[in-house]
Amino acid sequence: MQISSHNRGLLISFAGVLILSPDSLLIRLLKLDDLTLIFYRGLLPVLTITVILVLYYRNRLWGVLSAVGWAGIVNGFLYAITNITFIHSIQITSVANTLVILSSAPVFAAFLCWILLREKQRPVTWVVIIFSMVGIFIIGVGSYQSDGLTGDLLALVCALSTACSAVLVRFRKSIDLVPSVIIGSLMLACYGWLQMPTVEVTQTQFIYIGIIGFILVPLAFLCLTVAPRFTSSAEVQLVFLLEAILGPLWVWMVIGETPSENTLIGGAVLLISVSWFAIKSIRQPA
Repeated sequence: MQISSHNRGLLISFAGVLILSPDSLLIRLLKLDDLTLIFYRGLLPVLTITVILVLYYRNRLWGVLSAVGWAGIVNGFLYAITNITFIHSIQITSVANTLVILSSAPVFAAFLCWILLREKQRPVTWVVIIFSMVGIFIIGVGSYQSDGLTGDLLALVCALSTACSAVLVRFRKSIDLVPSVIIGSLMLACYGWLQMPTVEVTQTQFIYIGIIGFILVPLAFLCLTVAPRFTSSAEVQLVFLLEAILGPLWVWMVIGETPSENTLIGGAVLLISVSWFAIKSIRQPA
């Protein structure tokens, strides 16, 4: 069966969110300071992304790297901002708070695409955005903590930078911006290296860091970078809303950070709306 370009983008998005979903849990289990975690989160993905690019492009690699231009540098900067604000946020406030606020990314993406790219969103996309925001509001009412205001604001910056990155990839879809993840990872590593007191970690911590740095982060952001080339940036971000459910679910199952009743109700609204959107979108003709 031939898969349309639009459906390919959705499938890549689903793969990315499933890969990234245990990230919050591993951050909790690591119990590392922010800067050490940011350093390794930046350094390790460089190897994975480089290996993937070498295997895929082989002797064309240098041409692909040089083709990213200004868009690659900007996207790398957005990648670094996304990861820095995410780590700081999730260490200050609850996993549910961070991921729920991060779920506002598709709203930013939809409006930015509409304003900057003149890209009209399908009616179903706006409907799902509205229902998703209702679910997010329900979760936020129950999980908001006044002492976590800084973490909440950082999560909002993370959502905005994520949306900007998706729109940029959509705007420059003729160019492979996956190499920009290497640029962003190096920026991330430098940010951590210049400020952190030590790079020492235990054997168990390094295993968790390895899973995050070598597998989860590079593969998930590879999917997040590639998917907008095939489908709307807002739709890609809508699929990534599922992390607001899957992330706290992992944390709840393993370490018992129990979601509130509001999180469960809002999460159900979110899951149903995104699932309905995905089914309806895949059934549409190419």
